[in-house]
Amino acid sequence: MIIRVAIAIILMAFAANCFLTYMWWAACYSAWYGIPKMAEQWKAAGFRASFNLWSFLALEFASVAVVFTILPSSNGSGFLKYAPRMMLGLLITIFATALLALALSWVKQGTR
Repeated sequence: MIIRVAIAIILMAFAANCFLTYMWWAACYSAWYGIPKMAEQWKAAGFRASFNLWSFLALEFASVAVVFTILPSSNGSGFLKYAPRMMLGLLITIFATALLALALSWVKQGTR
């Protein structure tokens, strides 16, 4: 169980980093869009923003799956057995990733 918690935290930390990187490249894309002299840069920024967004979503999905396996199973059948675990896993993952993104943004601002 400790290994799964560590894996979930690592996945969420990477997801938070991908989210912050996505935000940076999306802002660059938005700022450079339509400037003829910056055409190559905004195309590259669009690709990097898209890549980081999809990486973020994949890492979030993976961390939800890991958190889902950590949570205890409830008594029930079919949908009612797994739905509360999935919802709680989703909430835990979103909240933890948001906190890690906030902490990571503070750390990155302090190093520049």
